[in-house]
Amino acid sequence: MLFKVKVDNSSEKNTTLQLDEKKIKEITFKKLKLVEANLEEFLEGNIHLLTMEEEYDLMIVGKQVINNQHKRTDLVALDSDGNIVIIEIKRDIQDMKGRIDNFESQAIRYASSFTKTHTVEGLVDKVYKSYLFNKGSLTLEEAKEKGIENIKQFLNKNGVEEINNDQRIILVASSFDENVLSASAWLNIKGVDISCFEITPYEIENDTKSEYMLNIKRVLPLETEDAFLSDINNIGYKKEKEKTSNKKHAKLADMIEKKIVHIGDTIYHVKDEKETTAKIVDGTRVEFKGELMTLNQWATLLVEGKKANAYVYAFVKEKHKTLHELRKEYNSILAVGKYDPIE
Repeated sequence: MLFKVKVDNSSEKNTTLQLDEKKIKEITFKKLKLVEANLEEFLEGNIHLLTMEEEYDLMIVGKQVINNQHKRTDLVALDSDGNIVIIEIKRDIQDMKGRIDNFESQAIRYASSFTKTHTVEGLVDKVYKSYLFNKGSLTLEEAKEKGIENIKQFLNKNGVEEINNDQRIILVASSFDENVLSASAWLNIKGVDISCFEITPYEIENDTKSEYMLNIKRVLPLETEDAFLSDINNIGYKKEKEKTSNKKHAKLADMIEKKIVHIGDTIYHVKDEKETTAKIVDGTRVEFKGELMTLNQWATLLVEGKKANAYVYAFVKEKHKTLHELRKEYNSILAVGKYDPIE
């Protein structure tokens, strides 16, 4: 439950916290007369909101894409690891129940239609060219050229050379029923990269007119999905998780655990050591100018509030390499199973 409060620090001796009587209550998109298309359009223009606390960025490359079964994919994106991302949106639980196909199976089918797309040109021809053309200012030929240019810039910025070695699925709704979460947790264990994000609207009642806010929260994957595995035998869960974990890029916590980097190591922006120096505090946070923040928040500060890939920008002083270079090295070592931190 959310409460609106006032902080009164007008007195030099005492700061007080007071409850604001204006009510904040959870509502539905249906009550706001918003349909899936409204939520889709909102995310298309603000896709960074889904990844503010994630270690990847997203670039939209398609919208309402028709697949081989003549079904429409809500949004198609490219992530900063070069993988294609299918984003499926349902407004409320009732929208999920009203569909013939279940939410997660629908998304998997859409993702499978991209498994053979492994070139920038192929992705542009398949979806991005039409997406840019439908914006209305480019011819198809111009859209293709612009699409190739945009994607190559995005990949180069993130230090990625290959495209679509894997696919990622993101499900978005104001809330999820138990069946969707249970199935998604099981798919995660089996190596399918699927995330569930809740975008819940709230109303703040004012005297003149209401104001609204959105709470965006990732509910899956968590550190452990045990709580969501209803009616699923999760014997061997840990073993399955370990078998599939190496398919994704290593995170800062993994790199600390394997002694690739250490707590207390110094990082700074590759182009500005003096003003950007921070210390690694734990697997997700750094200390910058006396303030604790996530690695992503630190990187965002350095590019004027825009979402940034911290791994590309963060140079580790003790290792003389960026986090991106280190984790690329780390992943290749893990792939052949020869990593020894003492060597």
